[in-house]
Amino acid sequence: MTRMISIGAGLVAAAAITVLVASQATAQGTTANKRTFLTFSGAVQVPGATLPKGTYVFRIADPDAQKVWQVLDAHERHVIAQFFYVRTADRTVQEANHANGKPVVWFHETAAGVPPAIRVLYYPSDLAGAEFLYTKEQAKQFASTTHHRILATESDPATSSPAQVTVVEPASSASATQAEASK
Repeated sequence: MTRMISIGAGLVAAAAITVLVASQATAQGTTANKRTFLTFSGAVQVPGATLPKGTYVFRIADPDAQKVWQVLDAHERHVIAQFFYVRTADRTVQEANHANGKPVVWFHETAAGVPPAIRVLYYPSDLAGAEFLYTKEQAKQFASTTHHRILATESDPATSSPAQVTVVEPASSASATQAEASK
């Protein structure tokens, strides 16, 4: 009788380990595309779209390539936008811990009355973020408001890979550089 209880306990332990391993494999499978839900209380911009307030799914389009983010509706039925990104420098462990396992979004400064534009998305388990690449025209608008360099691309993620990244300088900075060069 004692031997039957030991065998039964062993089978229960083996089943528990199998469930644990299966759940870890599933969790790893879902993080490959960095799928995360973001809810916004007002309109926000992403490259190629302005999202009304609401909940959206952000995910990597092709986990093997790790080059393009997609934004889908909350039910994941419609792709609203897809765009290239570049990896940012790593945030500190303290910054990652402060996020408490939640995604972190940084915005570009925009003109009054213009919805904020997502600049960087930090996936909860990643130290590096994804800096979204806007069109040159959008980047010029952000650069004129922020007075900072903005990364941009005219590459279409549906037809080109990799993205051709350019730097858009703020208008005042470009003028100052040209004036300095003419001295």
